[in-house]
Amino acid sequence: MTRPSVGMEIRLLADVPAAIPALSEWFHAEWHHYDGRSIAEIEAQPRDCLNRDALPITFLALSDSEAIGTVTLDTSDLPHYDHLSPWLASLYVLPSHRREGVGRALVKHLAAFALERGISPIYLWTPGSTRLYEECGWKVLCRDVYSGRNIALMRRALEP
Repeated sequence: MTRPSVGMEIRLLADVPAAIPALSEWFHAEWHHYDGRSIAEIEAQPRDCLNRDALPITFLALSDSEAIGTVTLDTSDLPHYDHLSPWLASLYVLPSHRREGVGRALVKHLAAFALERGISPIYLWTPGSTRLYEECGWKVLCRDVYSGRNIALMRRALEP
């Protein structure tokens, strides 16, 4: 468990499985337009991530025991790039907690988890700004189009 700032902690989803319905709603609202999955279909994804030391694994940012953000280290996340692995996936922070360092703390926690296990490099894709990731050491590998939207594919080699 990591405590990046006062009032927030990062824990395994395996410790807080009751958060899965909320995560499923977040993911559906944020990414449904990419793959068309229903909330029920999306709910299977975090259930597969209830691991403690194996991939896929999901971390939650909690504030006063309320889930405010999440991130997953997964084996695949982007069709046509399945030869790359693993992936930082499903980074999401509640809009009311954005710009408070929650996303950055989740990204750093995931990187530390991977580094401790000798997992490197890690990939991600984003349809939005790459600034947060670049500030955390990620580099744009290429740009592509996914579901009709421009995305950046990024890579980070982890070093002690």
